[in-house]
Amino acid sequence: MKNKIFTKFSFYDQLGYILVGSIALFVIFFDIWMLGYQIPEINSVDLFVLIIIAYFLGHISQSLANLIIKEKRDDFSRDEKEILNIAREKFDLKEKADNEIYRFINMISLGYDFSEQVEIFNAYYGLYRGWLIVFGAQSIFLFGYSIFAFVFRNLIFLIVAIIITILLYLRMKRFYNYSREKTLQTFLIITKSEKS
Repeated sequence: MKNKIFTKFSFYDQLGYILVGSIALFVIFFDIWMLGYQIPEINSVDLFVLIIIAYFLGHISQSLANLIIKEKRDDFSRDEKEILNIAREKFDLKEKADNEIYRFINMISLGYDFSEQVEIFNAYYGLYRGWLIVFGAQSIFLFGYSIFAFVFRNLIFLIVAIIITILLYLRMKRFYNYSREKTLQTFLIITKSEKS
């Protein structure tokens, strides 16, 4: 089971890094074009190098997301706290805070993720987090560029970038909530099936 979990995590994580990095690379090429520079033609060797660069940019975007985006991991509803208390009693974690118990439950739920919803929602959450960083940075760049070189076209690009950033933020929050909900539900199902 250990190798199976590692393989799944590797696949989703690596795909997420490449998808986030590819969008980051596309945005960089767009900015180069917008600044009036010509984008060079790409051959098969360049494409391989661009995939590596995209992968690297994906890691950088996710690292920035870890620094900038802080989810509240200690504001649990009454129903969620009941599930946390089940884990607290079952594994004798009385001294642990709710967020520590949730991380413990998350690890268990991922290990027994029979529906694969926990890891899929985690993957989507990470994907939207990375894209949020890319378009947030793009919005800042376009805002600065619009101040120094105001053209109506730049203002339209800025508005589009801000709208995309807001939409990505909303999607990120939605998948964070989905992931949390499925993590707790999966743990509850595991616990109830052990009792029967």
